[in-house]
Amino acid sequence: MKNSRLTGIFPAMLTAFDGRGVDTAKVAAHAKRLADAGVHGLYVGGSSGEMILMTEAERKTLLETVIGAVGDRISVIAHIGTTSTAGSLELARHAEKAGAHALSSVTPLYYKYGFREVKHYYERLAAETSLPVIIYNIPALTGTTLSTAQLSEILSIPNVGGMKFTSSDFFQLERIRAAFPDKVFYNGSDEMLLSGLAAGADGGIGSTYNNQPKRMLKIYNAYLAGDMKTALAEQAKANEMIAALLKVGVLPGCKMLLKLKGFDYGECREPFLPLGEDAAKELEGLEVE
Repeated sequence: MKNSRLTGIFPAMLTAFDGRGVDTAKVAAHAKRLADAGVHGLYVGGSSGEMILMTEAERKTLLETVIGAVGDRISVIAHIGTTSTAGSLELARHAEKAGAHALSSVTPLYYKYGFREVKHYYERLAAETSLPVIIYNIPALTGTTLSTAQLSEILSIPNVGGMKFTSSDFFQLERIRAAFPDKVFYNGSDEMLLSGLAAGADGGIGSTYNNQPKRMLKIYNAYLAGDMKTALAEQAKANEMIAALLKVGVLPGCKMLLKLKGFDYGECREPFLPLGEDAAKELEGLEVE
């Protein structure tokens, strides 16, 4: 049975930092802003949250802060992927105790692991928790490309509840969706949310949802209502913002755009560098919704 609490629009939350670590006040405020906008949940500690630039303790603080801010108003998916199985298992145990509604993880990072190792990794995660585990399939960043048959094997692991699908291979998404009707699937490419929904996704997880949550909700709701004219128009508006962010760098750009619209969320951590005036000119006229 598909978990309805895990469907819909989930911003992949950005992380705010200060001189000591996670800026808990800004993170809590942003989580509440997104919840107030009507999103269905938050995806915390993933690529958009700069997870590979954070310590284990900071990642725990981030998750606790978000859950403390939104309570049970909306669902929270905790991304717990690290460069080691031991690290991921520790974050998985913490996430369940902290009150997350689901776990998620990228495929094992950096080394070119074989499929047997990738599958075993998810088996370990799924056995460690009672929470549903969401596969995070993003081959462009992890370097691991899984076939439809391989993804199907992983989705067949008990307690694996679905997948975040960040790829343009919508034929693959449609085939897996058809094979696993009770799993939850998320589109992961913001610029193709409507395409992902048409291929069978139950919602979306994305970076630019931090800046335009209501617009992404409009796309989602219009699609569900069969109003393709509105869905296409709102996707086109969303893509204007996404195109500008791609020019300047998505994560630093998302934070700059928040600042330009009145909410200073700080800078990304190094090796990211602060953006300059040229980037501000690219972004300042964008319509945020």
